[in-house]
Amino acid sequence: MTKQFQPRRGLRTVLASALLLVVLAGCQEDKLVVGDQAPALAATDSAGEPASLDAWRGRPLFLTFWSDGCSSCVAEMKELEKLTQANDGRIVVVAVNVDAEPPDMRELRQRLSLSFPLLRDSLGISKERYDVAGTPTSVLIDAQGRILSRYVGMRTRDELAGDFAALNASARTSAAPGT
Repeated sequence: MTKQFQPRRGLRTVLASALLLVVLAGCQEDKLVVGDQAPALAATDSAGEPASLDAWRGRPLFLTFWSDGCSSCVAEMKELEKLTQANDGRIVVVAVNVDAEPPDMRELRQRLSLSFPLLRDSLGISKERYDVAGTPTSVLIDAQGRILSRYVGMRTRDELAGDFAALNASARTSAAPGT
């Protein structure tokens, strides 16, 4: 017996596929745009509690995405800690791990003497929202929560110092009357 073509069945398949594409397209996050509000974090702290950018609202933020096997990330975090100390904490550094398997962040914190928050993006949502294709990826966020810039790859000591200067300047500008 020969199978007969069933047009209604084929049409239903095409319509269902089209509907699925529309639904999935609606779930896609917008790309990061300089000047826009920073997307919400979908990350947790070392106790497994949700972390929010609102905790640091009103202060400039250097957000860095890192992975455990990334030696550039570790080197950059060492420089970020030095800059954090030199700036008396005026700029908040937040490091978000994007590994599929959680690293030992307690050991890393102790080994590098890090004072800034280490967060975990276990579901990859923050990674997607911030368009992280590789590590380290850095995002500079002003005191009002707007994206100032985004960089992929390790930043040199001088570049990081420039980033901190830009964040400090943004804090002074936003604190000026009439802005």
